[in-house]
Amino acid sequence: MTEQTTRARLLSNALDTADNIAIAAAAAAAGLTTYRTLAARPTETRFTLAAAAAGLAACLADQATTQLRRPLRHRLGVPAYGYASAAAAPSREQLLAEVAADAAHRAAAGANGLDRIGGSLTEAANWVGAQDGTATCELPGGAHLLCVPSPADQHGYSTRTYMLVRDGEQQIRVSSISELVALLDSPTADAAQPADNEDQADDPWSTLGEELAIAELCPTAAADEDQAAEDDEDDNRDQEAEAHAAGLL
Repeated sequence: MTEQTTRARLLSNALDTADNIAIAAAAAAAGLTTYRTLAARPTETRFTLAAAAAGLAACLADQATTQLRRPLRHRLGVPAYGYASAAAAPSREQLLAEVAADAAHRAAAGANGLDRIGGSLTEAANWVGAQDGTATCELPGGAHLLCVPSPADQHGYSTRTYMLVRDGEQQIRVSSISELVALLDSPTADAAQPADNEDQADDPWSTLGEELAIAELCPTAAADEDQAAEDDEDDNRDQEAEAHAAGLL
């Protein structure tokens, strides 16, 4: 604080004190004079009229002192009124923090559409706002509820969409707290399993037959053996036919 600022503040306080003293003196003088003048009236009437006269005198004195002190304050370099100086402009960090806090409050207020009884989702303390206007509310099982604002229309209103986020990626839109609870209770989608070979039959008896080498329980293996036997017979027949043909030649 500089010396000039200190001097201006001291002068302002002194002038304000003088104004208050002048106003109080004017009010007291008017009230006392009125009370003494109405000595013949009842006491209640005297007090009432004296109070009214004091109030009127205070208002008139305040206006008179304001008009008188304005040029004096201007000459002394003191503000015309003894109001506190304006607060410093907010920083960018402060504004961003206020944006996040506003997002949390708006998400809680909009959650009334999900929970009509005003439960935990409608409490701003359960929401964590972000600088982009979104907000999140932690839920059991590692999931969280994401509030995404929509762009405001020409009247300045905006809507909010609530998404259940699971496993950090899966997003499901919810419209009521009962739907949210049902989704939380439902198991998550299993990871995709590798596709089985279409030619391989998923038959437990076949598996057992392969392990025990029982042909009857292995339809695929039995079919392969039969086909091999047929191929051997065909080969034998072809060889016999060639031998006969060679003898005839």
